Amino acid sequence: MRVLGRRFLLLLVLSLAGCPKRVVVNGQEMDVSQADEVARVELARVRQEVAALPPEPGADRLLAFAQRFRGVPSAADALHQAGDLLLAAGKADRAAQAYGTLVSEYPLHPRATEAKYGLALADVQRGHAADGLRTLASIYPQLDPSRRPEAAARAAAAAEAAGAWPDAVRWLGELADLTQGEERRAVLARGADAVDRLQLADVDRLRQELPREAPLQEPLAMKAARIHLHLRDYPRAQEAAREVFLRWPAGPYAKDARAIVDRIARLTFVRPNVIGVAVPLSGDYQPWGVAIVRAVQLAAEGGGVRVAVRDTRGEPDGAAQALEALALEEGAIAVVGGVTNAEAERAAATAEELQLPFISLSKQEGLTDAGPHVFQNMLTASAQAKALADFAMGRRGMRRFAVMYPSITYGTELANAFWDEVEGRGGEIRGAETYAPDRTTFTPLVKDMVGKLYLDERSDWQEQQRDIAKAEKDPFRRKKALEKARDRLAPVVDFDAIFIPDFARNVKLIAPALAVEDVVTQTCLPDDVERIRKTTGRADLRPVQLLGANGWSSDPSLFDTAPGGAGRYVRCAIFVDGFYAGSSRPATKAFVEAFERRHAGQVPTILEASAFDAAGMARAQLGKAQTRDQMRDALAAVKGYVGATGDITMGPRRTPEKPLFFLTVDRDGLRELTPEELAGPGPGQP
Repeated sequence: MRVLGRRFLLLLVLSLAGCPKRVVVNGQEMDVSQADEVARVELARVRQEVAALPPEPGADRLLAFAQRFRGVPSAADALHQAGDLLLAAGKADRAAQAYGTLVSEYPLHPRATEAKYGLALADVQRGHAADGLRTLASIYPQLDPSRRPEAAARAAAAAEAAGAWPDAVRWLGELADLTQGEERRAVLARGADAVDRLQLADVDRLRQELPREAPLQEPLAMKAARIHLHLRDYPRAQEAAREVFLRWPAGPYAKDARAIVDRIARLTFVRPNVIGVAVPLSGDYQPWGVAIVRAVQLAAEGGGVRVAVRDTRGEPDGAAQALEALALEEGAIAVVGGVTNAEAERAAATAEELQLPFISLSKQEGLTDAGPHVFQNMLTASAQAKALADFAMGRRGMRRFAVMYPSITYGTELANAFWDEVEGRGGEIRGAETYAPDRTTFTPLVKDMVGKLYLDERSDWQEQQRDIAKAEKDPFRRKKALEKARDRLAPVVDFDAIFIPDFARNVKLIAPALAVEDVVTQTCLPDDVERIRKTTGRADLRPVQLLGANGWSSDPSLFDTAPGGAGRYVRCAIFVDGFYAGSSRPATKAFVEAFERRHAGQVPTILEASAFDAAGMARAQLGKAQTRDQMRDALAAVKGYVGATGDITMGPRRTPEKPLFFLTVDRDGLRELTPEELAGPGPGQP
């Protein structure tokens, strides 16, 4: 019985399979072939009507027909025509629905492939480019060869519109194979543009996937060469560029490919004894350039070192051109320069692109962020702020500060850097006054800072007003008493030091204004402070330390302590600088003496000293550095280099870490603080 049951089921299945499929049309059941005969007559009539209608209403008639004759082959023909009409009418969503119905319900229909093609175009038109491109790729081999150029063109355009550049390259390459003459040249130009937009991973993948003789292999190889050159992967850049001019010697990229190979050869060629200098030797900054060249030449004396010089004109483009010439023409192993802010960033970027060790003499912050080949050897605002905060807070125990600064880049950078250092160490900025750099009267600013400008806010002044009003009934006497009390009113000095990051011209005006308002700054003269205490009756009087930056060195008359000189107002003040020609440091003295002998007694500045040290550090590495990479690593490892500006160690950001010069003013004028004075509290300090 079990065997007979299985045979019965098999016969039943075979008999059912042989039965013709039946459908219901107009309420009558019939087999599909009969229904299709009826449908074809009906479809011919509908098509005559559709020809006289706009596309979308015509498509609606066809869709209604397809619904009535669902399951009949003629319905698939109607769906296809409806999809075409809707696509032409710009109704991509409805077109996609019509094509999709045909593909899903009539997968074996002779026009199913064409329907998929229409569906792909509809997807692209309605913003689903990725879906459309996938469909086009899957059906493309099944399309009639006569349809392929149109399909490839549509796919390429869709990929370009969607920014799918790898797909665009594939389809444009296919289209180039199907066209010729001027049309082919236009397609290849579009293909080259698409290639130019590719990332390296896409370039590599396409070079592997496309046939070796594919028409876009040439721009792909050139793109690979350019990317590897930009990434400084010189061996792979050279390999790709060689392929371009060897395989396509008459092609549009052959000349550029040869130039890349030549550039790489020059980039990798180094003369280990050549130190380059890129500085302004024309224009407004020519004096700076001349000073730097003099210092570098002094540092390079003897030992077979050659100095190669190029003019930057103090401009970004000039800096880039100078660095390229020094690297490619002179073979310099390292370059010193980039002194002006205008040229510094461009010079740093160019040096990194060339993989050329570059020691900038600019004070611009963040310059070494350009990359590992960029170094810096110049005093910056952050270095000064850190040194002053270390001294004032770490060695002198100060915690509260006031700041007076000009509204120029120099002043704001230093003020902000010092403010950050103080707050980062738990200190406090109790007052801040900013002013125009050309201001000539500072008394109102000082009065405001010490609470003598708006007296109504002071409780001690209010109390004195009440006492005078009680004691003096006569208006005239009361007015005179108030004026005297106002003049005798002590300043509110709730800070330990005043930081003035300005140039000497304004410091010479600010310091006397402080004295006029009874702000005592003679921190190193305890006897004078005691005398002032007794004279003023201010037993709690504490002197305030004046602090400054390297701008104070801009005019030596600031330190003139002769009668009537500005120096008496800055006695005991302390400021920092990156170089002091009068220092007793042996290396500094040796540099100053050598420079003065060479240049007829001319005293060097921080510019010459910094350039001398930059070149000296590079020269010190020449024996162990035969390549630029070796020079880069050697400079990054510099520790304790004894230079004119101090004992230099290159920090992790390739900026110099070194003690600065701390300077003060005594009765004889400007001098350097002694190690003992720097080590701990000075006279009059807690």
